[in-house]
Amino acid sequence: MGPTVPRLQQPYDAIELDAAVQNRGAVVLAEAYPPDLCSTFLDQVTDYLQAHPEETEYAARSVLGGFQGATTTTLHALVGAIGCAPDLVLQRDIVDCARRVLAPLSDTILLTVAEYMARHPGAPRQELHRDTYSWRHVPGGRQPIALTVMAAMSEFTTANGATWVVPDSHGGPADEPAPDWPAAVQVELNRGDALLFRADTFHAGGANTTTDLTRHIFSMGFQVAWLRQVENGTLSVPPDRAEGLDPELLELLGYSHELVLGLYKGGHPRHALTGS
Repeated sequence: MGPTVPRLQQPYDAIELDAAVQNRGAVVLAEAYPPDLCSTFLDQVTDYLQAHPEETEYAARSVLGGFQGATTTTLHALVGAIGCAPDLVLQRDIVDCARRVLAPLSDTILLTVAEYMARHPGAPRQELHRDTYSWRHVPGGRQPIALTVMAAMSEFTTANGATWVVPDSHGGPADEPAPDWPAAVQVELNRGDALLFRADTFHAGGANTTTDLTRHIFSMGFQVAWLRQVENGTLSVPPDRAEGLDPELLELLGYSHELVLGLYKGGHPRHALTGS
């Protein structure tokens, strides 16, 4: 039998969840998001992109858009643009797991990125990589510095490019050579399932070999608060748009500080918000 990724059912056991992430590098949370929230998210993204076609053009020219390629549609800055995005970001089991697993290296955590991806027919298979390449100067180690979430807003199948993961491949430096493909497993997901893995686990988006099926993804990450985020949360959601957001969401975006890192005028970043 080949490598497998642990799969947990609701209600998730916190000890089992944390152990799977810490020790195996990846875990699937079945039914992490209800189907109606997935549908709402896709409807809101579709409406937003139709109203703002310039966002598609901008994303195609962006750094992350270039990495994904022409067969993938992306949208970033979701918290400030998509009404239900905060509900997806603040999935309680996932956020709490991130806080627990990252706690040995950081008192607070940040949202690394929150993005929508649509992997269209013809999208090629990516190369196996670690997301920690964003912080390639940080050495690998037993404790993770970041987690990545791939949430299925539509089914992830072998044919439409379900994510490949190499179980137990975490812990090494970001620029370590990738293992051979036989060590990888393609993780199929039902709509609403979430694949949660350490950012130092080797993985890759699969090839969409269908002719008519787009794979819809909500992707986000959480990281220790002393690393710079992939997506600049306080620019994506500036103070005038951050007013009234959930305090925990504000913390994750970067309206927070880790000791003396991230201060605003020498004090707490929430002071940048009027009425705070």
